[in-house]
Amino acid sequence: MPQNYGPRPSIIWTRRALVLLVLGGLIWGVVAAVSAGISFVAGVFNPSSSPVLVAGGDCQPQQIKVEAYVGTADKTRQLAFNAGDQPYFWFTITNTASVECNFNVGTSGTFYKITSGSDNIWSSQDCNLATERTDTIMSLKPNSPVTSGADYWERVRSSDQGCSSADGLPEVSAGGASYVLKAEVNGVISENSQQFVLN
Repeated sequence: MPQNYGPRPSIIWTRRALVLLVLGGLIWGVVAAVSAGISFVAGVFNPSSSPVLVAGGDCQPQQIKVEAYVGTADKTRQLAFNAGDQPYFWFTITNTASVECNFNVGTSGTFYKITSGSDNIWSSQDCNLATERTDTIMSLKPNSPVTSGADYWERVRSSDQGCSSADGLPEVSAGGASYVLKAEVNGVISENSQQFVLN
């Protein structure tokens, strides 16, 4: 009478190993597909994703660094001013990317703002309201800071009436009063806060 013999142990283990390999491959494939889907969705809905930088193209705001400074007419930094001394402002702009790019540094988008606590004291946007603002496109080399010219503040408040003493605007408090300067260039706000004192 014939006898039925089961498969040898080596065959059984081989089959189990194959089944495990197939299952592992399927699981890995599912995980990879889900991860790819999440990455795709994140890329679509996340505007902070790194842009593609092209040499000679427009600078992206993420690659521009602006820093504002207070001091004297010759751009010597100074943070305290005696009565009668006018604070001068300027900024540096740096392309932090690895390729050269173009950025608008014209009067259409370059402004200074002075605050004291939550009080908005002065803005250069209030200056020369009847004068047309212009665009000036500058080519910025990688990691080569460019310094603007210096402008001064007459220690007055600004308003829709103007920004200087000639516009009949009131002087601000002195005697140790503290103020903070910010610069904006084409939508990019200065990273540093320059706090200074009027004596």
